[in-house]
Amino acid sequence: MHFILINFATLMKLLDFILSTKAMALLLLLMAASVGVATFIENSYDTITAKVLIYNAKWFELILFLLLINFVNNIKTYKLLQWKKWSILLLHIGFIIALIGAFITRYVGFEGVMLIQENTSSQQIYSSEPWLQVAVHNEKKQMEVTKQHYFSEINTTFPSVEFDFPNVGQVEVNVLNRLKNAELEFQTDVAGGQLFLHLILPGRENLYLEDGQVAEKMGIPFALNNNDRQDAVRFYYQNDTLQVFAPFEMQKLDMASLTVADRQKGMNQLPQDTLSPSNLHQVSTRNLLSFLGQQIMINSLEKRAKLVWNSSDNEELPDAHLIEVKANGKKSTDYVLGKAALRPIPTMVSCGGLFFSIGYGSRELDVPFSVKLDDFRLLKYPGSESPSSYESDITINDPKNEFSSSYNIFMNNVVDYGGYRFFQSSYDWSDDQAKSSGVDPDITILSVNHDFWGTWVTYVGYFLLAIGLLGTLFNPSSRFVDIRRKVIKMRNKRQAVIVSLIFFMCFGQTAWANDSIPYEPIPEIQADSLGILLTQTFEGRIQPTHTLAYDVIHKISKKNEIITNDGITLTPMQVFIDFMVNKNYWINQNIIYVKKGTGVGDSLGIEGKYASVADFFNEDGSEKLGAQLQISFAKKDVEKNVFDKELIKANERMNIALQSMNGLMLKIFPIADDPNNSWVNWKDEYAQLPIDSNDQNLSTISLSRIFKSYIIELSEAKVSGNYVTAQELLNFIKSYQIKIAPKEILMSMNEIQSEINYNESNLFILVKNVYGLLSIALLIFSFWQALISDKNKLVYQLVNPLLWVSIAALAVVFSIHTYALGLRWQISGHAPWSNGYEALTFISWGAVFAGFLFIRSSKITLAGTSLLAFFILMTAGHSSFDPQLTNLQPVLKSYWLMIHVACITISYGFLGLGFILGLINIFNYLFLKPNNKNLKDIISELTYVNEMTLTIGLALATIGTFLGGIWANESWGRYWGWDAKETWALVIVLTYAVVLHFRLIPGLKGKFTFNVASILAFSSVLMTFIGVNYYLSKGLHSYARGETPAFPIWAWITIFSLIIIIVLAWLNKRKLKKVSSS
Repeated sequence: MHFILINFATLMKLLDFILSTKAMALLLLLMAASVGVATFIENSYDTITAKVLIYNAKWFELILFLLLINFVNNIKTYKLLQWKKWSILLLHIGFIIALIGAFITRYVGFEGVMLIQENTSSQQIYSSEPWLQVAVHNEKKQMEVTKQHYFSEINTTFPSVEFDFPNVGQVEVNVLNRLKNAELEFQTDVAGGQLFLHLILPGRENLYLEDGQVAEKMGIPFALNNNDRQDAVRFYYQNDTLQVFAPFEMQKLDMASLTVADRQKGMNQLPQDTLSPSNLHQVSTRNLLSFLGQQIMINSLEKRAKLVWNSSDNEELPDAHLIEVKANGKKSTDYVLGKAALRPIPTMVSCGGLFFSIGYGSRELDVPFSVKLDDFRLLKYPGSESPSSYESDITINDPKNEFSSSYNIFMNNVVDYGGYRFFQSSYDWSDDQAKSSGVDPDITILSVNHDFWGTWVTYVGYFLLAIGLLGTLFNPSSRFVDIRRKVIKMRNKRQAVIVSLIFFMCFGQTAWANDSIPYEPIPEIQADSLGILLTQTFEGRIQPTHTLAYDVIHKISKKNEIITNDGITLTPMQVFIDFMVNKNYWINQNIIYVKKGTGVGDSLGIEGKYASVADFFNEDGSEKLGAQLQISFAKKDVEKNVFDKELIKANERMNIALQSMNGLMLKIFPIADDPNNSWVNWKDEYAQLPIDSNDQNLSTISLSRIFKSYIIELSEAKVSGNYVTAQELLNFIKSYQIKIAPKEILMSMNEIQSEINYNESNLFILVKNVYGLLSIALLIFSFWQALISDKNKLVYQLVNPLLWVSIAALAVVFSIHTYALGLRWQISGHAPWSNGYEALTFISWGAVFAGFLFIRSSKITLAGTSLLAFFILMTAGHSSFDPQLTNLQPVLKSYWLMIHVACITISYGFLGLGFILGLINIFNYLFLKPNNKNLKDIISELTYVNEMTLTIGLALATIGTFLGGIWANESWGRYWGWDAKETWALVIVLTYAVVLHFRLIPGLKGKFTFNVASILAFSSVLMTFIGVNYYLSKGLHSYARGETPAFPIWAWITIFSLIIIIVLAWLNKRKLKKVSSS
């Protein structure tokens, strides 16, 4: 009895711990650490290994379950069922419901792919999860047994199935071994070898028939010395004689006896022997057998041969699984080919009077309606064979519900029906010959998701979480509002110390310190004359050619100006116009950026990181990497390796350059009376028509001719120096635009000049430099002001105005920053956070915005945000200005993307500010002296501001992450897939949730601990933005293109310096504690 009581007491202690805040923090950190480690496992091995070890592991699900229980208990423990705590209650309930939705998705939902050939229908999808599938039968009974199983690269386990077959007893199918990416090797004349017949099937497919074996190919069974299948083409080898027996007529042609002249004839002109059905006929090697519209070649007969499976590095090959079948006291072994995400390739095995069909791979699942592919379109770049996008026209037929409707599917345009969601994933060819000959694909691959309830339950959880998080910022009873009151109350009580001032003055200063005929370019003034000509983008926006030129040059070279191989420096406008005038010169100029370390440069045969258009082509005009490009583009995004990604991008840059040289980028001719206000380039059919058939002078002239004449005149003017005629032709084109295009879509000269000024102004560089200067001034003046306790002193009256002048200057610069972002949005046609550079410019804006939000609470905070913005924009300066000239990737064209990335990037600004404030406080602790109440007040004030900052950052990060899930679901039918970016976004949420709960955990309540945590937690943000984008190459969000870049020395120095500073500050704090207690 005593033992039972002790165990019960121990159990209650354990339960109390599980339900405690400390356990919640531990569980959240365990979850964050687990999923973070999983991204590295995925990068080093594969997604399956990460799933087996972590995402799908029972221990990980236990963590989620314990978190769910903990959050339910917190509602009771912290008495959240009160109106004044409604925001925190909604936050907890939202988290609980989201977890429940995740469990529904995990155990009820499923996803897969549907492959449909043009003009055919399908009612089957193939599961994304791999299954061991066993079908067994005899003459009286048949059964099917399946088992879901993943093979991981670490701690691999082998599946087995056991079942009772009627009148036979127990049957076992065991997987004994696995050979990854298996390649079959046919070895001849080896010791212990067996009799093999080597047949060559259509498409040069090899079939190796072992003595006594039956194998089915092309729907036809083939056998060697085996009578089990009466419908088989049976070969018999006895007494050195090979014979064939078939249930149908065959034709035999002896290829070995053909002369050179015979080989020039058609098959119907060659003498062939007719082999009657159901009779034995003698055949030999090099005989060609024709039957049922097929042809096979008897290649060889080997008496001592073996088939050996070997592992390889070819990821496109299936794995080979050695299986053992036991039935009726008999045992048989064979290899089964298959892999996750591939359709199984059944292996036929007979054992103990039973016939088995065993496969491993995706499981075939029926849907209650059919989907027909009416048409598949692979869209290409104009004048190129390179693919740019793809889409499917489908028809869903559901006779049971009397429903039939047609849809168009492409990225971000999904189709929902009957609880299933379809989205465009990839494509394929039904004929390998058609693929190699360049014929467009005729098979669409649609990803299919069936998770209606899991999705919507999770959405409800997301919504409640968002409302709860936003509510904490405005609820009068919330912690956020409470600490805001405390900060305002403390504002007038603070006094600073001179040590902090000296340090930050030093810190600010240190940060700031930190052909045979000579080529003749088009004069800049003449190039700028074309720059004001209007053109239409692919998205339909009317803009100056000057903007197009800047976009093109930035896109293809990642530079603001071009230096030719001759050493001549040219503006983007000069280069763009000369592309068309002197195409032969520019084809050989190294202007196309190719990321180093990806293998693309090596394949092109170039040194360095710039290639010419000519480098992409062979001497016969064919593309060097054309075949590989088709393969890379057809892969799913998650399957594309670093070479594939950079090849597609480099090819895109080359195509843009080539189109620019051919004048195809210049859509400068509006179509008269076109309802869509479409404009065309000079090669369009419309431009070939007479300008005005009713006008005697214009009835024989086309727009195309005008444009060609303009280019010719420019070429001649480069020699003569007389650009008058060229200018007259250009003026005619401008007049045509004004006459034909609706006035409301044309830009005024002021608008044109304003946009050109923006292109040349480099506003982001300007604000970066001013942010750096103002950060120094603000740090000096804000701490100096805090140092002065008597506001009537002359020094205060001098410093205070200087501080407000600096703040006013910062407001002006922030307005310019805002204007630059807005103008960039207008010019690019999409929100300014679609790539790495844009995200950094927006994060820096969010950081300064956060500083202005807290200006009443702390002007030191504003100084910190200015410094943070400077460093962020300085980092952005290492990337080139790269507005999306061509269409965004289809998956990025989403409304959800806009608000998802906006929330995420602004949250980075707030969390970055938390890092800066934490760092400032650590330095304050470093120089803290006994009885220095003023500095202690500053520490308290900045700590409270830090907590407010992190609260806003966490709210935005959480909402942004969940909006990303909605975007993913609307784009590809799956709201969470453990992609590295979304996983690390979740790590940010979990990490900062723990940091903000430190105040509830005994031993972690102190201000010092909180500030240190705000510094260390920022590493999760850096990992999400930099680590995932550039170091983890296996992911949808990865910008990485090759070998992992070396971790810079300065980063290691920074990390170790921070650790040293934190340790020194802790030692000083500990010393002060001993002094005060003595």
